[in-house]
Amino acid sequence: MDILQRAPAAGTPAHCLAGLAPTSMASYLGQVWLGTPDQNQAVPDREDDAAESVCIPLTELGAYRAELLDAMVSHYGGDAEIHARALLSQWSKYYFWLAAPAGIAALLLRRPLDMSPARTQLVLRSGMPAALYFAADALRPPENDCTRCHAPLIQHLQAVIETLAGMACIAPRVLWGNVGNLLDYLAEQCAALPGAAEEVACLFQPMLVTGEPNPLRSPVRQIQPRSALLPNPFRARRVCCMRNQIPGETNLCASCPLLLTMRDEALALQETIR
Repeated sequence: MDILQRAPAAGTPAHCLAGLAPTSMASYLGQVWLGTPDQNQAVPDREDDAAESVCIPLTELGAYRAELLDAMVSHYGGDAEIHARALLSQWSKYYFWLAAPAGIAALLLRRPLDMSPARTQLVLRSGMPAALYFAADALRPPENDCTRCHAPLIQHLQAVIETLAGMACIAPRVLWGNVGNLLDYLAEQCAALPGAAEEVACLFQPMLVTGEPNPLRSPVRQIQPRSALLPNPFRARRVCCMRNQIPGETNLCASCPLLLTMRDEALALQETIR
């Protein structure tokens, strides 16, 4: 794991964070950048989508509630107001696929990454998160204390989750569950790297360095299921993402805790839908 590569200096074209990250994380960072987006990076892939692409300071995300909900209705159906909580929960998963790998990469590099919303820009394409830009100097020098490396990620997630929860009165624990599930998956992907297990484990400790309970603590559990139709042990999220509250979304995700409560007849139908 090379921690000696340099981040771009302020004023230079944006550089993809994938070029600095360990190989096992690089494929998740293709749309995460250090620097300011130029015209070629910020515009959509197709010219006719140009009017639907916008680069915003992350602090302004709350002003785009309608665009986010419209995007999710296009993807999942449902009603933008009646099903706003479930729809925004699904939107958060797409956003976390940008932010979470960046935080993990910083941990593995042992270099704190300034992820403060005031210095972060988000490209929305038809309401969907398409790219994330941190400041050119956001990647700090190496740091031995891993808590200094994961604290910016926690603070970033707290700010984004507070914004999304306020858009539709979503329980923050649902959104923490979404990102916790993803971080647990990413931890598995980089487990073979020397020291990675110890670095990433600090994300899931019971308490934050501030002494407050960690909202990412134990996001998934390995459980012995009642039904032989489920894997044993069964990897279960602690909190359901609410996707099943969108009309027509009857197929639960493979780690949904609701699967543990279902009768075999219903589980068999889930398997058929898959």
